[in-house]
Amino acid sequence: MLSEIQPADGDESFIQELEQENGNHFLNNEPDDDLNECQEDTAEAEVDCDEDYFFPSPDEVEQARPPEVGMVFATLEDAHRFVNVYGQVTGFVVFKGRNYKHKKITLQCNKSKKAKENEIRQRKRKRNAIERTGCPMSLTVKLVAGKWEITAVQNEHNHPLSNSPLLTRFFLSHKYMSEEERNFSRILQETKIKPAKIMQIFRKLRGKFKNIPVSKMAVSNLEQFDRLMKTENTDIESALEHVRRLQKEQPGFYYTIKTDGDNTVRSIFWTDAQARLDYALYGDFISFDTSYSTIEYDMLFALLIGMNGHSKTTVFGWALLEDGRAETFSWLFRTFLDVMDGKKPNTILTHQDSDITKSIAEVFHTAFHRFDMWHVMRKATDELGSFMAHRVGMETEVTHLVTNSVATEEFEYGWQAMLEKYDAASNAHLDLMYQTRLMWVPVYFKHVFSPFTRSTGCSMSKNSIFKDYVQQNDTIETFISQYDIFQEEAVSIEDGDRFESTLKRPTYSTRHPIERHAAEIYTMGMFLRFQKELLDASAFNAFEKEKDVMYTVKKALDYEDAEFLRDSFSVEVDLKTNTFNCICSKFERDGIVCCHVLRLFTQFSINKIPEHYIKPRWTKKLREQELQKYCSEKIVSAVSQSTLRYAMIMNRMADSCATVSKDPDRSKIFLEEHERILQKLTDRE
Repeated sequence: MLSEIQPADGDESFIQELEQENGNHFLNNEPDDDLNECQEDTAEAEVDCDEDYFFPSPDEVEQARPPEVGMVFATLEDAHRFVNVYGQVTGFVVFKGRNYKHKKITLQCNKSKKAKENEIRQRKRKRNAIERTGCPMSLTVKLVAGKWEITAVQNEHNHPLSNSPLLTRFFLSHKYMSEEERNFSRILQETKIKPAKIMQIFRKLRGKFKNIPVSKMAVSNLEQFDRLMKTENTDIESALEHVRRLQKEQPGFYYTIKTDGDNTVRSIFWTDAQARLDYALYGDFISFDTSYSTIEYDMLFALLIGMNGHSKTTVFGWALLEDGRAETFSWLFRTFLDVMDGKKPNTILTHQDSDITKSIAEVFHTAFHRFDMWHVMRKATDELGSFMAHRVGMETEVTHLVTNSVATEEFEYGWQAMLEKYDAASNAHLDLMYQTRLMWVPVYFKHVFSPFTRSTGCSMSKNSIFKDYVQQNDTIETFISQYDIFQEEAVSIEDGDRFESTLKRPTYSTRHPIERHAAEIYTMGMFLRFQKELLDASAFNAFEKEKDVMYTVKKALDYEDAEFLRDSFSVEVDLKTNTFNCICSKFERDGIVCCHVLRLFTQFSINKIPEHYIKPRWTKKLREQELQKYCSEKIVSAVSQSTLRYAMIMNRMADSCATVSKDPDRSKIFLEEHERILQKLTDRE
């Protein structure tokens, strides 16, 4: 059970609401009607701090029940905490409301206030924004004879209650802990360590001590732990044992090894059912990362990375490679193709490496291969550090030229002007960068689908996808063991994203009908991206350059996180076919319309996203539709058929559980029917 406790990105907004609320018993911020926006923003900023972190103990969760009139508490904090715990278990958050002479306090649902107009415009588009519904839930706690008594209760809400899967898994895990482990967990909570970190600590302890209970971890054991942390790589056989165990335990898990003439293992590749399903659905684009390596054997820890329908980074395959030769990469790519039923990606993004380039040309010869722009730029900084240090402004100008050029002619002219300005025409590395420009400067392949690779945030997330789990140079044992944790977290995040996309009512930032349409079709992750583009569109004015054919969209005011630092964009228009070709080419590159085109949608009263501008991979319905197709059409191997059926059932069950779990009676019926179905299937065997 312990291995199932992982933070889910889908829980993030709920946990942030908890953290925002938890500061209120320190701040005592009362929601007076005359509290101005500045004060509210300050209060919300203050309550975000970890200092005010609150999390209930397992005992409190087991004893949680609805508040009732007549309940008495020794202190106001005890009463507040009791209601807080019940709220967290049930799926809502409580804050202190009206305070009458510090003798009568109102505790309210944090969605009790009504949304204000400026919140709708400015703040509601944020993922962690708290939706205010005017919820009537409240209770009154009054000081009576030195104690605090609940004198009035209204337990009804006017919004769905969604308890967090993260909290549920964390609390359930305590049933399988020893008393010593439960006590240790309480101590960690009291020191304000959050659940995900607590379970990582338990994993690390159990991983190192195997089945030794916490009660036997004396000082000598902790000293042993310290020594174990400093040991070098264990034999690669331990890694093999681990993946063999995973193959037995996980349906759809697959691994293969590369051996030499002496039958010595040189490389290992592995993947699992979730990764194989994700590749079947979203394998049109992959990024190949070899940033990590092992300490003793200097093996490469390689990741084949993609982007799922929620625009989140996902891993398709993992490998420990003996070296960085083209032959080794070719073995990996051929193995990957074989496991993925021969499906090749359309686009591959890699580091700038001649051996990787050679093997991709050999195995993925039909794929569009390009270098990661940010990797090339970081390499340039290393190579040209002292050169550019003596030429003030050069590095900034190069970065601006690479990231903001929207036409090849613009880049060509700008590059030559930059060389002349800084007297850099004879620099060998700059010359190499220019000679290879077709492979890494975005403007030369702006029409190729490579989602969100322009932004530093996306690139950094890919390069640092494993940074919270391993070091840049780590042991084989750590790379293998941390895979388990990473994948469990990935599944939790996927479940959370699917929960948000199917059940969570989106919060709108405008009153434009096209925003409602986007919420209907897109996953939550993509809807938030679309919402930002729609909001950014309001920063532009549109001008007709050539009647019904060419328009210019000009920035009227600056805004945060602009993708291009320029003021004007040209858009070709064909109103007969509702075709809009923006010079920035965002739709071709990212699969979503840009703010410049959305500005013209407003101009021409286009209230729904045209069908040809809806990329299926970003929609809610794609996953289940494709699963059914893969399982109904016999286009994959028998093993893959079983894996896909498993994934489809898990996908459907996850959605059903998310819907049913909000109601205790429906949950009971669901579980009873589930048992009957299992018994029926058993009787048929």
